[in-house]
Amino acid sequence: AAQAAAAGDPAPSRPVLMWVHSGGYSDNSGSSPSINGARIAAEQDLVVVSFNHRLGVLGYTQVVDPVVFPDSPYASSGNVGQLDIIAALEWVRDNIAAFGGDPQQVTLAGQSGGAMKISVLLAMPAAQPLFRAALLQSGTTTRVAEPDEALAVRDSLLTRLGLDRDEPECLATTDLAELMRAYRDTSAGPTVFGPVRDGVTLPFQPFDDQAVALSGDKPLIIGDMDTEAALFLSRSREDLLAAGADGVAARLASAVGHEVAGRLLAGVRARMGELDGYELAVQLSSDGWFAGPAHAACLRRTRGASAPTWRYRNALRTPAEDGILMSPHELDVALTFGNIETATGLNGDTPAAHEVSRLLRSTWAAFVRTGCPDNKILGSSVPSWPAYAAEGRQVLVIDAPAHVEANVDGEALDVAAELAQEHIDWFTALLRDPAED
Repeated sequence: AAQAAAAGDPAPSRPVLMWVHSGGYSDNSGSSPSINGARIAAEQDLVVVSFNHRLGVLGYTQVVDPVVFPDSPYASSGNVGQLDIIAALEWVRDNIAAFGGDPQQVTLAGQSGGAMKISVLLAMPAAQPLFRAALLQSGTTTRVAEPDEALAVRDSLLTRLGLDRDEPECLATTDLAELMRAYRDTSAGPTVFGPVRDGVTLPFQPFDDQAVALSGDKPLIIGDMDTEAALFLSRSREDLLAAGADGVAARLASAVGHEVAGRLLAGVRARMGELDGYELAVQLSSDGWFAGPAHAACLRRTRGASAPTWRYRNALRTPAEDGILMSPHELDVALTFGNIETATGLNGDTPAAHEVSRLLRSTWAAFVRTGCPDNKILGSSVPSWPAYAAEGRQVLVIDAPAHVEANVDGEALDVAAELAQEHIDWFTALLRDPAED
């Protein structure tokens, strides 16, 4: 759906904000009430576009080995969800002028799974001419499946369906209801079925040197919430409080070893001070899932991109669930679109939330219009936001009020970035007592 600020007059060429929905690679849609673009479109004189694309088993199943069969019609079947997004971008290029939009001023933006998909698009050659900038909220990824990993998922799916592994093309004629049942049994999370570095449509891992060279002319904003993982760990809060910081540290060491755990813990404590078991687990998981990959992407962009990258951290706290969520994943979505009143589940209809929402709407719109988010629309309440650099590592801390901090990304995020690239998952270990193994 494309929403213009002024429906009656298609003549003005307005910048286009094209939103890629969240939900990992498996869930959600482009019609969620929290991402209704009417307010930001009218207020900031933009055209806002949202859309749907294939997900899960229908969008990200690698049917054949793309290395062995690069000319097969199924060689890029693991990326058809991504190719749908490229098709949507092509539609915008060809049609957005009828809605008053400028096809030369398209900025991709997305949160969580949306940001993950944009990370991948930045490594896909076919997508490059179709947008000029990107905004990644709480979902930067630096790694997708290699062909052998994707084919292992396919084999599990075939086994559940009772199909011959030597004839994987039969998936295309499998009854949809049966396919979806097997998919639900096979998929243990929102990213099990996801993009594949197939060497055809996706030749590079996101943000590796070649991917940065490919899309390095595009300005980027990359950021995350302060305590993303609280949304997922709050149900385990009592267990983590009982384990205490020492218990959580022991669980971490059991997963990554004492030397790496020591570096992670030292970095978190230098940045955050002493934390209880729940707070420590939330911060470690937030660094690993979100801030670490974002930090890695920013550093790689400083080495190889010609266009600037801006880094932010959203520190707004929500009063929801008596404050135990702190600054969780998803808090920023309704804030971005100014839909606090209709999506108050996480936000809380507070003065601070409205202040942060105004800042996000005006700053993001400045980026969509100019490719630079350093705006003064709100006067002195918006500090000057310098581009991210390896020396200084300046980050906009979004809060009421906002401010800029230097060297926010310290030792813990350096280590988290390394582990993310190695695809090491320590998060599950934080919820398990190693003495029980």
